[in-house]
Amino acid sequence: MAFPPKLCLQFPWPQGEKAKNPSPCTFEAPFLFKSLQSFQFLVFNLFQSASKTLNLSAKSFRPLQFARAGLSDSNGKSNLRSADEQGELEHRALAAALASGKDATVIEFYSPRCRLCSSLLDLVTELESRNAEWLNIVLADAENEKWFPELLHYDIKYVPCFILLDKSGRALAKTGVPSSRLHVVAGLNHLLRMKQSQKNKG
Repeated sequence: MAFPPKLCLQFPWPQGEKAKNPSPCTFEAPFLFKSLQSFQFLVFNLFQSASKTLNLSAKSFRPLQFARAGLSDSNGKSNLRSADEQGELEHRALAAALASGKDATVIEFYSPRCRLCSSLLDLVTELESRNAEWLNIVLADAENEKWFPELLHYDIKYVPCFILLDKSGRALAKTGVPSSRLHVVAGLNHLLRMKQSQKNKG
């Protein structure tokens, strides 16, 4: 013999033929709970989608692309960003570059007022893309006080100046006084070839 439940959560109460059923009470979640379940499902899917996007972004992350937003482009147009924000962004880019485990990182010390620095931006971006398997390039505003310790440490007295770092962040070499664009490009290529030859020997 079936006993009716002590507590029935069904609402409204069954009437008529359904009331004759010895066990009329079957639990159905109230509308509010159903809505919450739907909302929870929606949030979970949104979180999953965001996680996939972040994973893809991490794989394609390049420090130069991350930090270059504050530097003027070849047309002389610069994005609005405070010196503190730009310095913080560039330092995060350097930290990410060194944490990536790649064989080399190049820091380019530049000035926002330096036309030669701006003219090199597209070339530097292309070099990083071409050598993305083993190289990161990071920008550092030599006029930003956040970089003063590095300016002293690497003895930076001119811009543009490129510093080659190994995987552990140790400085290996830097480019000379930039007498011309051709001279700077030749110096940068020499740094990259030097590191590639070391990599091939290793």
